[in-house]
Amino acid sequence: MRFIVALVLSFALVWACAKPLKKYPVPFYLAAIALVALYCWGTSVGVRGDAWSLFQPLMQRCALAFLLFSIVMFVGVLGEKSALRTRLMPIRRQLSILACIFAVGHIVFYGASYIPRISSAFTGNLAFSLGLAALITALMTVLCVTSFQIVKHGMSAAAWKRVQRLAYPFYLLIYVHLALLLMPSALAGNQVAVISIVVYSVIVGAYAVLRVAKALADRSGAPAPSELELETTAA
Repeated sequence: MRFIVALVLSFALVWACAKPLKKYPVPFYLAAIALVALYCWGTSVGVRGDAWSLFQPLMQRCALAFLLFSIVMFVGVLGEKSALRTRLMPIRRQLSILACIFAVGHIVFYGASYIPRISSAFTGNLAFSLGLAALITALMTVLCVTSFQIVKHGMSAAAWKRVQRLAYPFYLLIYVHLALLLMPSALAGNQVAVISIVVYSVIVGAYAVLRVAKALADRSGAPAPSELELETTAA
């Protein structure tokens, strides 16, 4: 259920709020920060209720951040002339920043859980998971900072593009990290965890296929399959 909610919220933000997000991004950033603060407060005091049961997993499991990151990544594999690319490309930077803000809730929750046990945490699979989380956080920080115009303008175009290529390993590592978090519950038969892994796998798998297809199309000079499908649908 939370994935449906996250999906609806993400696309509502992208589609309905595209123009105001492009023109006035700061209020959206402040609203995202407020939601993260609400999540942190609610978790600390043990808030309960139906609304909270829908909201809390979106933040704690990084579902909303992951879907926003996915939208950002999928924009890059859409055909150059596609209507979706035209709609989404102008707000790609803003969506990246929003995704990073929402991811902070996930980082704070698990950081608070594991930092007190840091002296005994670095063993086996837990050590790998914590190391991976630290790497993802470092990559996210770099990508987030360089998404701000003031930082981008202070870099050369070549340097900025090299940094932005880190988005590919970053996105893949997010998937690995989430899968590792969910796998124990999935193996224990938790239906929500199983569905979550399937959804994440389908999204990342679809992106990988479209990314390869676009790369091959760019080399050959032919339109990518995604572009052909969009143009056919529009017709």
